[in-house]
Formats: sequence, C-alpha cells, structure tokens
Amino acid sequence: MLLEDIEEHIRQNPGRTATEIAKALFGDHGYHQRVNNHCLALTLAKRVERKGTGGPGDPYTYHPPDP
Repeated sequence: MLLEDIEEHIRQNPGRTATEIAKALFGDHGYHQRVNNHCLALTLAKRVERKGTGGPGDPYTYHPPDP
C-alpha cells in the first residue's frame, strides 16, 4: 500500500525529494528514511524516474516516467 501511495504522490507532485514525499505522507514524522527504499524500488521497476546526482546541490528528485 505504501508503495502505491508514494507512486501516486509522485505522479501528482513530480520533482519532489524523498524528504518532501515523506513529509507529505507522514507529516512531522516524515523522514526520508521512511520512503528511500520504496522510491528506489519504484525507480528500479521503472515506475518512476529519479533525477539529480544525490548531492546537497542536486538532490535526487522523483518523477513519473516519460511516456
């Protein structure tokens, strides 16, 4: 269920970081660690795309896949 919630959030709000996704889904208890593995699984399954280098100046952001 959480995987689908994350995927839906990314579709509705493209370009968000894992921290932003976690805060949207869990509120004050939304830490990137709660969604990192799910975002990676969605990326590996090609259900979302990850952009950025992962560094402080260019964090990973998640997007729906290009059609």
